[in-house]
Amino acid sequence: MRIREKKNNRHAPLAATGSKANSNLLLTEDTPFGIKEAYIKLRTNMMFCMTADGKRPCKVFAVTSAKPSEGKSLTAANIAISCAMLGKKTLLIDADFRRPTQRKLWKINDKAGLCDFLARIKPMKTSVVEDLPLTIICTGTIPPNPSELLSSDRMVSLVSFCSRNYDYVIIDTPPINTVADAQIISTFVDGMMLVAKSGNTDQEELSAAVSAIHTAGGNLCGIILNGINAKTAKGSYKYNYKYGYKYGYK
Repeated sequence: MRIREKKNNRHAPLAATGSKANSNLLLTEDTPFGIKEAYIKLRTNMMFCMTADGKRPCKVFAVTSAKPSEGKSLTAANIAISCAMLGKKTLLIDADFRRPTQRKLWKINDKAGLCDFLARIKPMKTSVVEDLPLTIICTGTIPPNPSELLSSDRMVSLVSFCSRNYDYVIIDTPPINTVADAQIISTFVDGMMLVAKSGNTDQEELSAAVSAIHTAGGNLCGIILNGINAKTAKGSYKYNYKYGYKYGYK
């Protein structure tokens, strides 16, 4: 996959940059069937997920995990790719101001992004994937006050604007048991998806993450089980790894 430049939308403070994506990690047509199929199932469940009012489908999802290094950022990126592969206009936002990953994952050179926009330093830069209807917003300059920026009216207004102009918005957030950022974001998105890593996330950590989402009044749409051992998983495909998905919503 390649990133192409896109000119500013006159209705939004957006500019664009370009680079190459890391095809070894991100979903492509050459991705093993078992991995691709797991994301298709996840995408299908997402599309049937309803918001807390039960009247409309979720469009804006935040992806978090109980703790670091559970694969949430790669999962968020591949969810966005999966939605875009269906022809849906999709936006991927890196809102992990503590340990941003999307710029490195997609190999995007421009360092400006969401933080610079929220702090009114620079217009926000976006990157567009050439062969998919997928736009990416990277974190930008790391701020000293992440929680304050994420809880600002400017952030809420941005997400509202994006929800009206994209079919799906996927937001990569920090681990919810580590900092309050994901809880803050859960208050103005349609649904939360919680990533757990097989053999790494224990029951207490997962319960604490679920409780944190509910405490903030967030809508937990599902738990994604990541890193399943294909050799030991019953009925699994013979690939190096696969994804499992446990679905439910409030």
